[in-house]
Order: sequence, then C-alpha cells, then structure tokens
Amino acid sequence: MQRDWQAEIDRWTERFGNEPRPPAAFARALREGWTPEARARLAAQAEAHRAEVDGLLGQLEEGGCEFVRLDLADDDCSVCEPFGGRAFALGEHPDVPTRPPMPFCPACRHRLNLLTPYFLSSLGLTMDDVTADTVLRDEQEPA
Repeated sequence: MQRDWQAEIDRWTERFGNEPRPPAAFARALREGWTPEARARLAAQAEAHRAEVDGLLGQLEEGGCEFVRLDLADDDCSVCEPFGGRAFALGEHPDVPTRPPMPFCPACRHRLNLLTPYFLSSLGLTMDDVTADTVLRDEQEPA
C-alpha cells in the first residue's frame, strides 16, 4: 500500500524543526524551503525503500521468521536513532512490539534484518536487551 508521502513530508518537516539532527534533505528544506523537484525525489526514494523493505519482510514471514532488528544507516536522524538495534515482531507477540511502518521518516534508510537467537547469544544479549517496548511507549506519549 502506497503512503501519502507529500503529507508525510509536510508532517516530518514540521517535526524536524525541533530536532537536533534532521536528515540532510529536511535540514536543507528547513533552511531554504522545499522545491517541487526535491519533494518529488524524496517521495520517490521513500516509496522505493518502503517497497524494498516490504518485499524482504514478506520473504521473511513466508519463511517462518518471527523477529527482526532495526539497524540504522550512518546518516539516520535523531528521531529514528532510539529504535536502532531494537527488536520487532513480524506478527503478534506478547513480549515484543510489532514493527511500525517502514521507513519511519521519509529520508532515513534504516534496515530491518533477521534476528535469531544465535545472533543474540553471539553478542551476549537476550530478547529483553533489544525489545523496543520502552522506546515505543516513550515515543507515543504527548510532548
């Protein structure tokens, strides 16, 4: 399902006005304003990223995978940063939040990667160490 990227760009532009580290496209727009070309380019890139992630998640779900981890890109913003390294469920799970729509914001290119018990144990972590319950609860509270 395609998202209304133009509305999201408006919403995120307003939100990034108060963020310490907005993505480059939004930082430029906050300084200089949006051009129609820049908005169209960002919307196309965001939609392509969403379709790519949805394709991967479809394959993981078909393969019976239960959990993914959100990995940040080097230039992801301060809004997405608290979710980095956190686990999300691909379906309903009592202890792990269901993944939010990807991407969180239109400019970031974070990835969801398969999360396995072997990977966690190789890092000396448990599921409790990487669940996003607290982050999501804090994010949903009104400012």
